[in-house]
Amino acid sequence: MARKSLPGSNTLLVTGIALTVFGALLLVTPAAAGGAVVRLVALVLAVTGVAQILQALRAASAVHKAVSILLGAIVAGVGILVWFNPEVGSGFLTALLMIFFVVNGLWKISTAIRFRSLANWWWLLLSGVLSLVLAALLWNQWPIAGAWAIGVFVGIELLATGIPMIVLARIIRKSGSSDYLDTISL
Repeated sequence: MARKSLPGSNTLLVTGIALTVFGALLLVTPAAAGGAVVRLVALVLAVTGVAQILQALRAASAVHKAVSILLGAIVAGVGILVWFNPEVGSGFLTALLMIFFVVNGLWKISTAIRFRSLANWWWLLLSGVLSLVLAALLWNQWPIAGAWAIGVFVGIELLATGIPMIVLARIIRKSGSSDYLDTISL
């Protein structure tokens, strides 16, 4: 196990508070937040596709140019499709969100197990289990879960990450050992 420096308790506390506040805001307006995320992804796709087409025009090889223009047009087209039909983008983002929740949940659980010597380590374990529950709930509602699900579930995930960070910051302050903690060696 490697010894790595973690952020100090102040950084953890501020980050935890920010995540908790953003999570609460998402829970207050979940459909608007989810819709905004879908629109942002659509805009990024459209701009990326156009940029790829413009870059392809500079390619020396005719094959490279044709393939790059085709791929750029597809990416831009998907962006435009999602912009005008957010339900399509919402379903895709929900699928990505499920994958994120599973991976994030497993990471939190494995990290919690590594920190079980610390007081209140179970907060992180609980957060990881909640991430897996959110993934299962999304799976049961997919693909009909819309923008509201993205807002609600991301809001819950932010709260479930922010609160344990606040608790961890308080534990570090009480223990007086904010310089080094054992972490997972990646």
